[in-house]
This record gives sequence, structure tokens and C-alpha cells, in this order.
Amino acid sequence: MQAASAAAALWLPPRPAAPPHPSELFRPGTRLATQDEAQMTVETVREIGVLRVPSGRLAVACPLTAGEGGQRELLERIPPGAYPLQEAVLGYELEYEGEVFPTEESAAVRLLIDPEPAATWELALAEGEDPRLLGDREAYGFPTDAALGSFADSAAWDVLADRYRRFSTDGQEDAGERIADSHYVRISDSATGGDLIHFATGGDGAWPVWLGRSASGKPVSVVVVCVYLPGLRIL
Repeated sequence: MQAASAAAALWLPPRPAAPPHPSELFRPGTRLATQDEAQMTVETVREIGVLRVPSGRLAVACPLTAGEGGQRELLERIPPGAYPLQEAVLGYELEYEGEVFPTEESAAVRLLIDPEPAATWELALAEGEDPRLLGDREAYGFPTDAALGSFADSAAWDVLADRYRRFSTDGQEDAGERIADSHYVRISDSATGGDLIHFATGGDGAWPVWLGRSASGKPVSVVVVCVYLPGLRIL
């Protein structure tokens, strides 16, 4: 995987670098289509849990990817506080051997910083990343070799990521808690009050993070589209 700088990870073709309708993905009832699916519907927006970010420093990264691919702190600061983490669920019909099966898929996750709608979207950058260095269809993102990502308080990243590893790989159930019907894991650090909540991606590689701003320019949402949606369009 090539990079535009030492701090960068690129999302390369054929995955598009433009934000794939992050606002519409969190609007129940919206009908969409991709190159692979003729019709999909945003079935619901589910609450995953509350993420505490007392430092105002947000990391979006894979808690199991070590070294330079580990912690990725966003440059954008958010007001210290606790925020809902949500998932957008797409519904569609999957055909297999002549039979049709209703299917649901978690397509995106977002940290909702403010209920005000996002008027614009941009790449959420980390230190050392310069969008002017990106080529066509390239984007910065967080790398993963475990098909995982997470939202976390960056100030407590080392402690939180270590506890997540102990929970997920060493089987130490007391290192974290299962939330949202056990589909997600939240790790907490009592010393700082910061949290980490993990989510699954559609595979290994690098995944862009999108920052939504209100009409006045304040950050209102941070989104990761965590599955492949080639040629996504609104119907």
C-alpha cells in the first residue's frame, strides 16, 4: 500500500475517495443502489452506546493494529463530553440459488457530536496528512489488518487499546463490556474517564473517516462507511 506521507494510509482504487452520501446513510427510508445491488433501503439507525471523550481528542483507528498503523488521532478537536455512537443498517434482498433472502447489513457508524445537520463533508485528517498530495480516487484513512476500527478518546488510547487486546485476544472478559446486543465492545479507563468502542469493517486495508460540519462550520458528525458500496447513488 503506497502512502502520500509517513503518517498517511491511502484508500486506493477502485474504492471512491468522495464521501458516499454519509448524511443519507443515516436517514431511515432512503433508497439507494450500488453496482452490486439494484435497490437497498436504510432500514434503521441503531444506537450502539455512549462514547466518553473527556479530552476532546478523538481517535478513529484499529485497536489491534500496532506500530505506525495504530493510534490515529484526528486533528479536529471536539467539545469534551459524551456522545452517541450509531450504526446505519441497510436492508436488501439477496438471491442465492434461485431463492431470495431478506438481508440486513451494518453499513456505517457515526459519532454524533451535535444534532444539527451536516451541511458539508470532508476527510477527517490526522497530523502530517496533506490532502493536496492525494491523487484521483485516493483518500487518507486508518489502516487495519484485523478488519476492525474503533472510536476512542485519544488521550487514553494506549490503555484502552491494551485492554481491548486483552479482552478480544486473551479472553479477559472483565477488561471490557459487550453492548448493543453483544455486537460491540466498549472499553473504559476509570483514570481518565475515556472510552473506546470497536466496530467491524468489511475487510483489511485503509478506511477513510469523514467529518461533517454544520452551515456555521462546527463539527457535528464523524462517520466511517465500513462496508464496500461501489457506485453508491440515491434513488
